[in-house]
Amino acid sequence: MKKYILFFGLIFAAFFNTEGKNYDYFDASSFTVTNKVQRDAPVYSRLNTDKYPCLNAKLRIFFQHSTGIGLRFRTDSPSIRAIWTVPDTEHLTNAPAIATKGLDLYIRDNKSGKWLWAGYGDPEYVGKEGNRTLVDNMEPGMKECLLYLPVFQSLDSLRIGIETGYVIESDGGFVRAPIVAMGSSFTHGNSVSRPGMAWPQQLSRMIGIDVANLGVSGACKLEPVLADIIADTDADMFIFDTFSNPTAQEVRERFVSFVKRIREKHPETPLVFLKTFHRENTNFDLKRRKHEEDRTAAAEDELAKVMKTDRNIYYFSPGLYSGDDHETTCDGTHPSDLGYYRAAENISRKLKPLLKKYKIKQD
Repeated sequence: MKKYILFFGLIFAAFFNTEGKNYDYFDASSFTVTNKVQRDAPVYSRLNTDKYPCLNAKLRIFFQHSTGIGLRFRTDSPSIRAIWTVPDTEHLTNAPAIATKGLDLYIRDNKSGKWLWAGYGDPEYVGKEGNRTLVDNMEPGMKECLLYLPVFQSLDSLRIGIETGYVIESDGGFVRAPIVAMGSSFTHGNSVSRPGMAWPQQLSRMIGIDVANLGVSGACKLEPVLADIIADTDADMFIFDTFSNPTAQEVRERFVSFVKRIREKHPETPLVFLKTFHRENTNFDLKRRKHEEDRTAAAEDELAKVMKTDRNIYYFSPGLYSGDDHETTCDGTHPSDLGYYRAAENISRKLKPLLKKYKIKQD
């Protein structure tokens, strides 16, 4: 049953006037939460980190980010606004503030059924607040909206504004993600231009199934606690970008036990492992190239061991694929939006037979 929230005490601020229009504001925590794995986590965070006391400080901070989380709602308002706050003013040198601590709005096209980009919320570059019109001057009628939250921040608060006299509604609360992606900065979304462009978010829109993003930039090194998080997670499929951060030695020492730890709770759930992106900084740097070649060799050796006896493990090579033109890098390591799109498209194409085989669809 759809939950209509206009005039039910959830209006945070009413009749806010901007550009001659009156707006009613609603606490976004009442909207449908998608692309998330834990119901008991704070609404704008990916995990309840208190459940994992052995998480190091870096992982704890990363899992508190709102990366990949989408808020779903419907409205007939001709314009949509947002007011939000983030915990700090951190920004990255290789990602704009829109991605780091901004918002990204998609609206479903009624004719094609596809999600189309609609607008963004750009925060104050050095501040903690954002107050923006995301989209304006739309045609009348109800629209299904998907709002992606910041990639490298959580949110302290978020209010969605619609023009006074119009309706906003939610389909309920938490929605389980059938597919979970865990990985490095390549999964987290480092260097994307806006929150909806990391490959798990793009993949989700391509296949029409929620994909939760558990990327932890630079910190996905096959640690036991990461296997424990996956073991605790209810999903129909897991996709891993686990060969981007660990050294070749760490892969050889940790991979088999990592899989074994997951299999104790998920004995037959399909596990898909991805070959990492080609790093453009290896084109001429021979030391970096050797490091990557050794890591890939270790990954394929260890995968061969577990795949001999486990028919529900898959390896996509290429997996994180950004093309052969060598024109998608942002900083020599991380790809641009185009690189992430190509990766999502490649994964989507290879994934579709597995989705059919394992009868995986949106709940």
